[in-house]
Amino acid sequence: MNKSAQFFRKWLVLLVIGLLLVSSLSGCGSKEKVLKVGYITEQTGVDAYVGAASIPAMQDYVDEINAKGGVGGYKIELVVYDTRSEVPDAVTVAKRLMDQDKAVAIIGPSWSSAGIPLSDIADNAKVPLVATTASNVNVTVTEDGKLHPYMFRVCFIDPYQGYAQADFAYNKLGLRKAAFLTDVASPYTVGLHQFFKDHFLELGGEIVAEEGYTQGDAEFRAQLAKIKDSGADLLVVDAYTFKDVGLAAQQAEALGLDIQIMAGDGVFVPELLEMAGPQLEGAIVTTGVTTDAPEFAEFNKAFEAKHGVQANIYTYYGLDALMAIEYAIGEAAKKGEVTPTTVRDALETMKDVQLFTSKVTMEPDTHNPHNKPLLIMTIKDSKWELTETFQPQ
Repeated sequence: MNKSAQFFRKWLVLLVIGLLLVSSLSGCGSKEKVLKVGYITEQTGVDAYVGAASIPAMQDYVDEINAKGGVGGYKIELVVYDTRSEVPDAVTVAKRLMDQDKAVAIIGPSWSSAGIPLSDIADNAKVPLVATTASNVNVTVTEDGKLHPYMFRVCFIDPYQGYAQADFAYNKLGLRKAAFLTDVASPYTVGLHQFFKDHFLELGGEIVAEEGYTQGDAEFRAQLAKIKDSGADLLVVDAYTFKDVGLAAQQAEALGLDIQIMAGDGVFVPELLEMAGPQLEGAIVTTGVTTDAPEFAEFNKAFEAKHGVQANIYTYYGLDALMAIEYAIGEAAKKGEVTPTTVRDALETMKDVQLFTSKVTMEPDTHNPHNKPLLIMTIKDSKWELTETFQPQ
């Protein structure tokens, strides 16, 4: 065999080996199936603390899922976008996740002002969204009572929270004259105050002052002076942003307004106590879960040590939503193809599924978690103290 033939033979052998190697590597790559799960949250803006305390926990959990081989034969990729605490940004990034990233499901938003417009967008794109703390009724159901088929949530809803607040204020605290400081542009705040008002009046109480503001305002003295003159014995500030409640408490103290303060789950974060703990001594805050519960102690300690931030309800509800989607992907995989629609179907039929905070059954006609308890917390010595647990009937 001449040198030219030997060279050709060696070259041919190397070519075949190379092709086999490429084929083998290509085959390995095709075996790993990846599903994208979106997360839209506040990373900048007035509510940046929401993302700071939730994104690390969710990425940790995704890493755990993937280290165990994924779910239903799929690895999960968490795709996170910043809403900048603005509704238009939330809409933009949600559409990007649906249209460009082809997410199989999306977690968020955490506030109702964004959740309501995103419901129609989710329905049209046929991609399920699982809201974390967006509690306005119309996030999952339209004003005329029609279900948004692709919108879900893992928190309780405003009618129940407003009812429980009014019931506790009237029957347990013995208060009779309530005043509102309302973020007039927030469906969360407006809705909660209306549901509180309805039940408080039904019980025999009075609403003696209704003062408004818009998010971003830092001066409430004029409104608080009117509330002081009204003779109110209860100030209800169901704000979404903890700073609103903190500033109101500080300015009330400066005006000599000694009044019982009550707020909702939107401000149940450690930052509120750091800002105005002494001024809020004795204040009531309602929430669906408390970070002080003993079952979360080990998680909280490890999370803060690793990431340098404290876990809060946004951490917990973000994990609830992620675990609900994990379950739905697994169920869809068992039955065949995993698509946004099959994930939606599995979310709707969840029953007694253990999530991070509790077992959840999804109500198919409302897409709300069934019988989610409400906790009434009192601030004592600048710490949270569980006062009572309200259970839906």
